[in-house]
Amino acid sequence: MKRFGILVCLLLLPLLCVSCGESDQEKQERSSQFTTPTKPAPNPQRESIQSLIRTDKQVPTSLQGGRKFELYSVYEGQDMRQVTEVSGRTLLLCFTAPWCRHSTAMRNSLKELAEMEKGAIQVVEIDADTYPALANDYNLTKVPTTVFYTEGIKLRSIEGAFTADSLKRYLDALLTQEEANPQP
Repeated sequence: MKRFGILVCLLLLPLLCVSCGESDQEKQERSSQFTTPTKPAPNPQRESIQSLIRTDKQVPTSLQGGRKFELYSVYEGQDMRQVTEVSGRTLLLCFTAPWCRHSTAMRNSLKELAEMEKGAIQVVEIDADTYPALANDYNLTKVPTTVFYTEGIKLRSIEGAFTADSLKRYLDALLTQEEANPQP
């Protein structure tokens, strides 16, 4: 029995000495399969929102001959990541309902705001009755509810109807506040 134990130890010892880890070169080769040359997504915990916002007032590339976007559009079931991850402009998602008179007022205000901003803001209207699962994902309790995004990062949401001027002032204050209070 003692011999058997010594034999087992002798057989297992070389296996224990062999390294189970990969070499640095193997790790690098494996990781290169999963990396892309594109810019990584912003990390809101490390970067301030203001550092992600364009200050040069350039027209977004989609207006310079790339894929065109509408300043005001109606959501038609697209992938929400494609809708929210816009670059170079602020996105406003507005959840409305056809039976709500406040939704109609907000719709008009957002169309006016989109025209005033001339491409810096894109508005997407989402019918909460048609897309209840999406409304549930955003924890919607009232219509109209507007969700503010910049550079693919959700900033804040507001409930109720507002004028275009008050929305403009709120948005300016929101972006200025983010500049004054950068994330650690």
